[in-house]
Order: sequence, then C-alpha cells, then structure tokens
Amino acid sequence: MNKELMYNFINKWYGQVLLTLLSALLLIISTAGFGFSFTVFFAFIPLLFALDAEKSHSVICGWLAGFLYWSICLSWMMITFGYFGGAPLPASFGLLMFIAVSGGLLFFVPFTYTAAKISKNPIILSLIFVMLEAVKGKVFFGGVPWLNLAQSQYKNTLIVQSVSVFGEYGLSFIIMLINFFLYYIIKDYKNKKNYYMLAAAVIIMYLPGIYRTINPIPYTETKKIAVVQPAYQQEIKWDNNYRIQIISEVNSLVLHAYNAGVDLIVLPESSYPAKVLTTEMIMSVLNKVSEKTPVIFGADRRIDIDNKSRLFNTMVLIDNKSLSYYDKRHLTPFGEYFPFEKLLAPVKEFFFGPGDMFSPGEKPAVLASSDNGIYAAPVICFESAFSSLTGEPVRMGANMLVIISNDTWFGKNQGRIQHLAVDTIRAVEYGRSVARATQDGISAFIMPDGKIPLKEDRQIPAILIYDVPVTNFMTFYSLAGNIWIAILIPLLYYQIKRKRKI
Repeated sequence: MNKELMYNFINKWYGQVLLTLLSALLLIISTAGFGFSFTVFFAFIPLLFALDAEKSHSVICGWLAGFLYWSICLSWMMITFGYFGGAPLPASFGLLMFIAVSGGLLFFVPFTYTAAKISKNPIILSLIFVMLEAVKGKVFFGGVPWLNLAQSQYKNTLIVQSVSVFGEYGLSFIIMLINFFLYYIIKDYKNKKNYYMLAAAVIIMYLPGIYRTINPIPYTETKKIAVVQPAYQQEIKWDNNYRIQIISEVNSLVLHAYNAGVDLIVLPESSYPAKVLTTEMIMSVLNKVSEKTPVIFGADRRIDIDNKSRLFNTMVLIDNKSLSYYDKRHLTPFGEYFPFEKLLAPVKEFFFGPGDMFSPGEKPAVLASSDNGIYAAPVICFESAFSSLTGEPVRMGANMLVIISNDTWFGKNQGRIQHLAVDTIRAVEYGRSVARATQDGISAFIMPDGKIPLKEDRQIPAILIYDVPVTNFMTFYSLAGNIWIAILIPLLYYQIKRKRKI
C-alpha cells in the first residue's frame, strides 16, 4: 500500500477505528495468560498511525483502546464479584464496565490526545504513558498497578532482568520507546537516526539480562521450603457440614510437609474455614509443628484499638509457639474494603451486603525465624502489585519473599496468571526468591532471576518443596528506585530548551 492510499484510509473515521481495534487486540494478547508477549513491542503502532489523521478522533481512539484492553483483560472480575463474591450479575457487570470506561478515559486518552495534538516526541510520550501507569497504580480506586506493559514480559527471563535496574515502569518506558521507533521507521525508513535509537533501546533492554546471565545473583545458602496448596472447593468452605473435614485435610497437608524435614512451611491466605488463631483444632497442630519447623499462614485477626474493634488480614509466623504478625497494608478494593464507602453506602449495602470491612495495617515487617536463617518479606495477595510495599521489608533485611494469596477468586481464567506475572516482576526487581502459596493455584517458587522452577497451577491439593536460595544482595533498583526518571526529565528539559534556542 503506498502512502497516499494509506493516509486516505487513515483519514476515514472507520480507518481510525479499525487501527485502534488492531492495537487493542495486539495489546490484549500480549498480556500474561494469552501467550503472545512479543506483540507488546508493536501493539501501539496502528494506534499511532490512527492519530496521524488530519481530523484525528484522538479521544475516541484512546478511550476505545483502553476500554477494550481493560474490559477483556479484567473480565475475570465478573467471576470474582459475581460467582464467588455473591454480587448480582448486573452489579458485577456494571462494576467491570465502570472500571473499563473510566480507565480508558483517564489513562489512555491523555496519551492519545497528547500524541495527536501536542507532540510526537517519543521520549515525552513514552514518559507520559509510564506516568499514567504510575498514577493508575497510586490513585485509581486506591491504586491498581495491574496490566502494566512490563508485566507482559514475565516469562522472558532475559528481558525481565531490566526491572532489576530500571524497575517495572522503566521496562514499560523502554517498551513504549521501541513502539515509537518502529513506528517512525515505518513512516520514514530512510532516516537512519530511528534505526540507531531503536538499536539503543533494545540494547539497554537486554544488557541487564546479559549481565545477569554472566554474573548470577550471589547466595551462600538455600532453605528447604514447603508450600501447601489446600485446594478444597471454595463453594463449600463456609458450609458447617464440611468444616471439620476441611480443617483435617489442611492439617494433614501441614503434617506431611513437616515430615519432609523442611526449614519453613507456608500456607496460603485464608487457608482454613475458621478463625484460625482461636480454633484449638488448628492451633494445636500448628503449635506442635512449630516446635521444630516454623509455619507461615494467613488469618483474620480482630483486635481492639482505641476502644474500637478492628479486623485485619494478617500473615502470621509461628515459630516454636511464638507468634509474629504482619497486617496487610494495601487492601483489595471491593473485596476487603469498599471505595468511597460513605458516598456509595447504599450501593454497597444493596449489592454487597453488610459485611465487615478490613482495616489496613500500619507498618512494614520482616517475619524472622533467626534459628533457621529465614527473614521473610511478607506480602499478602494484591499487595504484590505494589513495588514499594515489597521494597520496604527487603531494605529492612528480608532475604526472601513470602507471598500468600487466595486466588480462588479468579476462577480458572487469566487473572491467576496475571497475578503470577506481577509476583515474578517483584522477585526480579528486588533479587529475592519467592515462596508463593495460593489456595488452589498457581502456587510456585520464583527465583531471583524470575525463573519458575516449580509450580502447581492445577486446582488440586499439593505440597511443593524446593531448595530456595536466600540472599541479602541488593539490586540496583532496590538501592536507587526509579532514579532514571529523575535523570531523564532534566535531560529532556535541557534538550527541549536547546532546540527552542536554535
């Protein structure tokens, strides 16, 4: 197709829509769970061409791309809130549509409008896109750092090493740059500068992986860790007819892990259908096991603070009958708390019932079993999406990550894989092994380089045992965070100012 025909097509409204749909499709299939991670490197090219139209519908194109991306990739929310959460189908669908509509409007439209009306500078636009990812991760419903571009590369061990230097947003930035330079090469294949810039971006992306291949993260010892996956049916969890049976089955798995002579046993979030800390049938077993082998498990914990009863989602370490606690700090919206509860109280009451909301924890912690040489950074479920929550205990001396979750709520779809992708990014960012325990999969061990040597994604009872390397090595990202942004912005400002003078 020659340029004249191409731009005739682009200048038609349906041409812009079709190009936007193509970008949305490429972006969707690049996400964890669909298996085409390579498409993320050119997914934005059709959308960028659509924005070249003489009368570009940049707002519509941006919103449409974002809406489709979010509504399809987050479709598991229908199962989470509807089937497992008990919300009526219209409420579940309405919530998904609200998130997809507002997400597209708030986090795609500013990018497409800027690209169409203000600037086509690839560095500026890539930075804007990444900043929108960051705002989404901090502000939207209290923060939703989900479906960031970098997460698409969780299985590409060579590429994902770049997050150990630049962090998750740094890899997203490089991905956007590659999209832009390919777009400019297609527009003007004779301009050698674009080839050089593309090569530079690709080299920067691969260099940390090449370096880490030659110089693996150092560690002096391994710990034999057991991850327990109970995998009983969520539908019968709170049925009193099955309560004793389920507790007995989970206890049996714990005892099997104990008999394997491990250094630590990890149970998932919400592993027992009971108030664990006050149930004798559970605590008698955990206390006995903990005399020789520490156990980490999830439990609801209710305490009185300032004469007010507060409920916490807690990770507990029991070590020789002694308990240590970490209370989940970033709660899951709609699952553990209801956003804008006072404003939307009637909606919450009608659709989700009068259930008690959790309170957020107030401080980071390291769950330490010093006799076993284990200093675990505790991460509960949705918290793993927030890099800073993981970084704090690592900088406090944690030599491994323990992530517990109840991913039953995702059902059998790609939501479980999206969560695994997030956890893999955290492992590489901070150079820590991960023991990942979930109710019914995906339970796994993730190495500091992102490799997953052992996992169980079938929804069956299982015990996973692996010799996990522990280390106090600090990655560049652990020490410097997103310093690349602090360096890039002044350089970009200087370049723009210099061009204006010329």
